[in-house]
Amino acid sequence: MHKKTGVLLGIMIYNGMDMIDSVHITAGYAFLPIDAEHLPTIQKELLAFGNARGMRGLTLLATEGLNGTVCGTAEAIAGWKEFLTEKFGPIVFKDSHADAPVFKRWSVKIKPEIVVIKKDTVKPAGHHNHLTPEQWQMMMENNDVTIIDARNHFEVNVGKFRGAIDPKIQSFSEFPDYVRASGIPKDKKVMLYCTGGIRCEKAIIAMEQEGYKNVFQLEGGILAYLQQFPEAAFEGECFVFDKRVAVDQHLQPSKTYGMCPHCSDPCTLRITCARCDHKAMICEQCNMQIHRKTCSKNCAEIHRRNSQKKSPCDHKIRRVR
Repeated sequence: MHKKTGVLLGIMIYNGMDMIDSVHITAGYAFLPIDAEHLPTIQKELLAFGNARGMRGLTLLATEGLNGTVCGTAEAIAGWKEFLTEKFGPIVFKDSHADAPVFKRWSVKIKPEIVVIKKDTVKPAGHHNHLTPEQWQMMMENNDVTIIDARNHFEVNVGKFRGAIDPKIQSFSEFPDYVRASGIPKDKKVMLYCTGGIRCEKAIIAMEQEGYKNVFQLEGGILAYLQQFPEAAFEGECFVFDKRVAVDQHLQPSKTYGMCPHCSDPCTLRITCARCDHKAMICEQCNMQIHRKTCSKNCAEIHRRNSQKKSPCDHKIRRVR
């Protein structure tokens, strides 16, 4: 695989604080053409690289490019960046740290898309209407703009830009349908944002295909904005797709949110497991289900079975003589 020119680069940005003996995290994506026949070979190479260095994380491969967030030792992460750059050309990586691995395992998966929108005609191409965090901040001061959150509803619930529209989609593939039904005037100036920028690369194309001609996207997403403008126009915390669940205004791991063990949504409700008395966090919706007032799916299943058992006398059948 030789280096490609005109590659559309995107980044997921986390806090670059220095921590001693911490886990190093790096993340980034790139849209570039990859032959389908080469994907299995690339997958094996990336799997072998990470396994040999004890890395953890998830990287997605598709004919449209790659997208991944990984963690490991400083040496492993440095090697990973060099390896991908040699294979795919220049990629901008952004780094962060954590006290423990933020993924359970090392995985490289081949997918139809690196960010799913399920619409073949939505193909990002080039650095398209990107706004730096500084430009975004200035444009938000214009009252004649519409700000749209391109993320899923549960992510928006954790935090969003002041005044932004929540499309209330359950998955990003629903975004084009939302645009068609939104009723937003086609001549309106629209500002799009997501976590790290990758979804907006397709969301902006989807809007333009519906006739919108004045759409802009936040380069680097919420995480890039918070790096420069904490405690400003973004309210709440930012959901991230790893064990941290969310990061706060200063890009530190959330102390407010956990991940619901039953549905994997972010949650804040603290409970005592109905089966094992372990302290846990679950979401409000799962708390409404009696068998999910538990710390894990395993405890939920055991609790369900135990509650369905009848008392011994109910199973006795009297013999009639």
